[in-house]
Formats: sequence, C-alpha cells, structure tokens
Amino acid sequence: MLKICLTGGPCGGKSTALSILTQVLSTRGYKVLVCSESPTELILGEVIPGTKEVSMYKFQEFNLIKQLAKESLFDLISECYNKDKLVILYDRGICDQIAYVGKVKFEEILASKGLTIQEAYSHYDGVFHLVTAAKGAEKYYQWNDPSKEDSGNNAARSESPEKARQMDDETLAAWIGHPHLRVFDNSTDFEGKMKRVVDEILSMLGIPESFEIERKFLIRKPSLEKINSLGYVSKADIVQTYLVREDPKIERRVRQRGTIEDGYTFYYTEKEKKGHAMRVERERKISREEYIALLSQADTDLHQIRKTRYCFVHNNQYFEMDFYPFSDEYAILEIELNKVDSKIDLPNVEIVKEVTDDDNYSNSSLAKTASFVA
Repeated sequence: MLKICLTGGPCGGKSTALSILTQVLSTRGYKVLVCSESPTELILGEVIPGTKEVSMYKFQEFNLIKQLAKESLFDLISECYNKDKLVILYDRGICDQIAYVGKVKFEEILASKGLTIQEAYSHYDGVFHLVTAAKGAEKYYQWNDPSKEDSGNNAARSESPEKARQMDDETLAAWIGHPHLRVFDNSTDFEGKMKRVVDEILSMLGIPESFEIERKFLIRKPSLEKINSLGYVSKADIVQTYLVREDPKIERRVRQRGTIEDGYTFYYTEKEKKGHAMRVERERKISREEYIALLSQADTDLHQIRKTRYCFVHNNQYFEMDFYPFSDEYAILEIELNKVDSKIDLPNVEIVKEVTDDDNYSNSSLAKTASFVA
C-alpha cells in the first residue's frame, strides 16, 4: 500500500493531478482511494475559521480531529483490498495546518492528540507539492479578481497572485523535513507538470522498477548562519545502523530519524546498486519495537552512523545536507532526482567535488572508516 499526500498553493493543479493519477493507476490494476480535503468539508458545513465563534486555532483543532478520523477510517477501508495493489491519495495532509497557525502552535495541537511532527510526517510515504501557477505560470492563474468584471476567473478562489505565492511558500515550509518530499514547479507546461507527477508515483510503486536516483557532493561545512540563509530549513538527527547482509549484493540498515522535540520515526531499508547514481531501494516504516529487535542483527564490523540532516528547498529542488560528528571541515550534500540527467541548480555552498559514484562517500563505507577522503 502506498500513501501519497498532494499539497501546494492555490491553482497548483492538485485536483487535476488527483483525477489523472486515479485514471492512470486504475488502468494499471491499482485500486485508488481518495481522501478528500478536510478544511473544505468543514467550511462547506458552515464552520468558518477566523470568526468570533471559531478562531483559526480552534478551526485547526477541529480540522486535525477530522483528518485523523478520516485517515483511520481509510486505514480500516484498506483492509478490504489487496494492499499490494492499493494507493491512497490524500487531498492535503496533517501538516498543511502549520501554514495557518505556525509550527509552535500546531505542535501544541498535535501534542493534545499524542502526536509529534515526525509522527505526522510518517502518515504518508510521499508528499507531492504542486507549486501554484502564480509562480512561473502567472497567465494561467485564475481567481476572482474584484477589479475585473469577467475574465474567466475562478469565482471560488479569492487569493490574489501575491497571496497565492505566500501560501505556497508557507505550505511548502510545513513539509520540509519529510523524507520523501517532491516539488513540482511550472518549469514545463501543465501537461509536462502532470507527467512528472505521474512518473514519480510510478517510480515509487516500482513500475517498471523502483530506482533511487541520487547525486551527492562533498562540500565545505557551512556555518549555521549560512544554512539558515538557504531558505526554509528543517533539522533532524539520524542514527543509522547497518545489519549483517543476508545477500552480499544487498545492503541492509535500520534508521532512527527525528529530534527529541519532534519525536522519532524508524525505518528498515534494503539497497542494491544498479549503475551510475542509481540504486534499487526498498524501505518501510517500522515500529520502535521492531527497530530495537533488528538492532540485534547489527554488523559489529561497522560503526553506527550518526549525523545531523538539514533539509531545504532551493529553486524548487529539495536538498539534504548531512553533518557528521567526525568532521569539522566537510559535509555531504544530496539530491534525489526523477531522472539521471535531470538538471540540478546547486545552492550557494562551496562544492569540493561530486562524489556520486565514489564508494568512499557511501554511508556504508563511512561506517567502516568514520572519516572523509578529500
């Protein structure tokens, strides 16, 4: 079963993407369930946020209750189907609410339900952010412009292009830190944008085969001030333990990810190298109990990898920067791509060299040496 959250700013193509994905996946034999947008349902029920009776904070409390109930219901419904051929698409997700009340206040709302940000992220295998047309495709942005009598505007959309761009930025910032966040901008026409969305979900489903396509760079370790200047930044601590290999070609590991404040999630991963920048990756979320049990299979010839990961978006591309405790001079910058030859717009950091195919910089090698080779 695959769970995908579709989010983004106004007029980003979310509704169209939901329709196209449902059709494409259905023709390939998948059952697609669509969990509709919770805040819209509340507003249509005359629960209006920002009023004397229902503050924005209170509205987001109601919204979270509704979203969690719907997701639990869809989990129950999923038991009726073959989970190997099931996809659940969520029209917006839990963390979209951060854009309306801020992270600190939303963490309070989550805590009232016994949840953390990391646990909220873990509800979805992937998050697809569709950038508003007001960024890069302005002539196609439709809204109810009060200065015009009739220009084919969307009467239901009141956000000006400026407001749409702001909402897009704030929504994207809410999801930075999710391990599989993908940003779909307007660098192509709309048809091309939808094709990229379809290609991404097919890749995640392993059609024809799921490849992790990654580029990796050794960089001079930037200051925290420099990191913060890169834009929206999310921080997570990672503890990675390699397990004894059952097949010499397949790398096995378990990972703890998160912070004390945001909570932790746990993953089991298998990776197999397939060529330049490409690996087959099979990953699943596991419970704390399973994580602890798998630690008994740790490869004692390898160090446990500990690192601090900073995630950020630069020109609509999602980067991860890893700091390791054994190096005060260097860090690793990574980006996952849809295609090997995808163009990368590198951020303003000091690149030492690309190390994509250099095994000395794989995490499994670092677990042996606990050092960088510059």
